[in-house]
Amino acid sequence: MGTTTGGELVARTLVDLGVTHAFGVHGGHLDPLLTALDALGVTLVDTRHEAAAGNAAEGYARATGGLGVAFATSGPGFTNAYAALANAYIDRIPILLLTSSPPLREAELNVLQGGLDQVAAARTVAKWAHRATTAARLPDLVALAVRHATTGVPGPAVLDIPIDVMYRKIDEAVATRPSLTMPTPPAPASAALRRMVELLRTARRPVLVLGGGAALSRDVRPALEALLDQVRIPVVTTSWGHGQISPDHPCALGGSGALAALPFLAERPDLFVLLGARQGITLGARSGSMIAPGTPVVHVDVDGVEPGRLGEVELSVVADVGETLRTLALAAAAGDLPDWEDWNTATRAAVGAHALMYADAPAVTPSGRLHPYHVARELTEALEDDAVVVYDGGETAGWINFFARAHRPRSWFGLGMMGGLGVGQGFAIGAQCARPGAQVVLVTGDGAVGFHLQEFDTMARHRLPVTTVVYNNLSWGMSLHGQQAIYGEKTSVAVELPDTRYDLIAAAMGLYAERVDDLAQVRPALRRARESGRPACLDVAIAADVVHPMMAPLTADLPDGSIRVPYYEAIPSGEG
Repeated sequence: MGTTTGGELVARTLVDLGVTHAFGVHGGHLDPLLTALDALGVTLVDTRHEAAAGNAAEGYARATGGLGVAFATSGPGFTNAYAALANAYIDRIPILLLTSSPPLREAELNVLQGGLDQVAAARTVAKWAHRATTAARLPDLVALAVRHATTGVPGPAVLDIPIDVMYRKIDEAVATRPSLTMPTPPAPASAALRRMVELLRTARRPVLVLGGGAALSRDVRPALEALLDQVRIPVVTTSWGHGQISPDHPCALGGSGALAALPFLAERPDLFVLLGARQGITLGARSGSMIAPGTPVVHVDVDGVEPGRLGEVELSVVADVGETLRTLALAAAAGDLPDWEDWNTATRAAVGAHALMYADAPAVTPSGRLHPYHVARELTEALEDDAVVVYDGGETAGWINFFARAHRPRSWFGLGMMGGLGVGQGFAIGAQCARPGAQVVLVTGDGAVGFHLQEFDTMARHRLPVTTVVYNNLSWGMSLHGQQAIYGEKTSVAVELPDTRYDLIAAAMGLYAERVDDLAQVRPALRRARESGRPACLDVAIAADVVHPMMAPLTADLPDGSIRVPYYEAIPSGEG
């Protein structure tokens, strides 16, 4: 059968598993793998930083619902990629990081990039991490890593292949044969389904809430549409669950902000069915602003730990979202569920309720710069129907998510519970590779864009026509507004940024670029960027004096003795 190298075995197994793209930064440790991947036709997207490569793998996974693959060389390559692993781990995104390390035979000899136990470090931010010790085992180890990343609760897997294992030549006959069969997703147990139907039958005002778990489930949208063809029930999407229902569907309420508006503009729901949506920051946490205390909750998730994390649930269902919706659609077709047409109609009052707050807000603030709400509205109304929107930044993400209108699954996402600013460029690179013909727009703050400005070069070299829109408000906006809320309006410590011309930086790297300081030019500028056929940067002059409503808890009345802290609950008086 001849001989082969460890790197060739890894490459062949990845291709057999359907991998078509990999993102990373070159290192000599990886050459047998990279040359083999290139020979097999895998597209290698070499970024300028390993963190961006890991983010690109995550963006690819988010846009496809499948596996994203990244590579990083030994030592500093691995540590640079670490932040990306943490982001994917917290948000449960299936990526595989292939890295390397010094030769096994030179352990404890103070060699180049030795002295760091990469596997031990990885285990804190990965579902699975392992160091290969023999080239013959690499095929089955790669397949094992992919199963760890993509099945059950998804997340990152790390395979460390020491340089001597990577380069070693072995007889192909001794190499293992990987299992390429993936498990079928779990359906809800019959008892759980019966109880869910009972709870829905007795509910007068139920709401379905779809989260990131729905985005990773296959064929959720047709399953949801089949259910809604039988019964009318309001649907809210959160996190990167946007796009699982058309924004024009009569049951689509929009993002989680609609949940906060319902008690004021319609009525309070009396049953929440969470489908792959984790309770926490995206659903009002313990504030009760979105899910009122005492309201029955049915929680469907592949992770049995999540239901009940923030309080009692009426029913915990460990199952895949798509499988659950298909069984509910069958129950509805059999006449087991009522129709909530009147309730669904009443909830329409909450759609786009945020517009009420800004109906009289001027396009240009006293600072002379543009109002962030109006810019977000103009941007999103100019998007193509199949556009992919990636958001990055603190308040910037909040402004753009007011207008989350994803027309297809997995096409609206950004930084998640890690709050890792700077992920946007990598996410957008991965998304553009996953959907080469689609309009991909990254909306990011001027603070967030500074982490990986060099990735403009990656977009240019690989001809990835991402349009980056920079909300340039001369500050770390969320931090500035947090300081001012707690310490007074004149406080500004280490949160100001200069009026950097990000468009000029982008142009120097070969991008189409414009500065936008007129609201009427937002739509035309986005169109010109798209028509250029090149990666582009629009540097938009945004006002820093407008505070996003997400910061409102910092100015709310509190009981005496409570302590305000940014981003989290106030600390009650006397709590140790």
